[in-house]
Amino acid sequence: MSKKALMISAALVGLIATGPALAGKGSLYTLPPVSSSLETISFGVNDGLTVTGMYIDSSGNQHGFVGPADGSDYTSFDDSGGVTEPRGISAKGLITGYDTASLIPWERAVKGKITTITMDGNALNNPAQGINKSGTFTGNYDNTSGTSVGYLGKKAKYVSSFKLKGITNTGYAGRGIDDAGDIVGWYYDSSGIQHGFLLSGKKVTTIDDPGGPTTPEGINNKGEISGLYTDTSGNRHAFTYEVKTKKFSEIKISGSTFVEGWGLNDDGVVSVDGLDSTTGYYVGYLYCPSAKVCPSDAARAPQIPVLHRTTSRLPLIVP
Repeated sequence: MSKKALMISAALVGLIATGPALAGKGSLYTLPPVSSSLETISFGVNDGLTVTGMYIDSSGNQHGFVGPADGSDYTSFDDSGGVTEPRGISAKGLITGYDTASLIPWERAVKGKITTITMDGNALNNPAQGINKSGTFTGNYDNTSGTSVGYLGKKAKYVSSFKLKGITNTGYAGRGIDDAGDIVGWYYDSSGIQHGFLLSGKKVTTIDDPGGPTTPEGINNKGEISGLYTDTSGNRHAFTYEVKTKKFSEIKISGSTFVEGWGLNDDGVVSVDGLDSTTGYYVGYLYCPSAKVCPSDAARAPQIPVLHRTTSRLPLIVP
């Protein structure tokens, strides 16, 4: 499934330390935008509150970035395809992602080297996302029949596919992985409906938000899952889910009917974006279950993005 993103027409103004009202418990922190960017969204956050994601520059081109969530030291980077979308970040700072033009996934080393993820020497396709402390990541690729297959990888190489034993499906994908190797992601049933899953050992559990087709995007080491579901009107809604209690909690942003939840850390901090219906921009946030685990303040110093490339943004974000 994919969403149609809005074309950008004007620049964001200023750096904001706090966000709009949040429905429900927790705190909402507006992610400081990359300097002069039109849109800045985080997809991954680790326990050190380092975030990674994508931003749109003043020319409408998409780049990746990484840095402290307070905006004090962002670094911009681009993959060889030029439409860069980082998705996951490990405790050590390894980053996984893919190029939304070529669909080629990659792994970025802490020092910045980007390596294409391959299987038998050939580049894979589609996002690589969750990555745990051992450097094992998960993602999906389309096989020669065009069917999506979930897999595990390490050091920029395919290691093995995983199976959803007992669940008949027409395609599936890994999206998050914890340090114990538990995997979350999505699958399509025979009717083409999307469902979430948790794979722990060989046991598979379907995870369906009551609101609609469900896409888990992250899992932490405390049995918490983050993600999104799509309602009957096509709007997305961010959620957290507790494995032990089987409880869903929706993350709502006042003024936005389109909210997406992505990765989370062990403190339950979730990377979130929401559509501002007034401005037409997607705004990046961190949802924090308590204020003490949020960044203390947004940095006010302007950032200097590096490694800019001339690229064209595709109006798609694939869950």
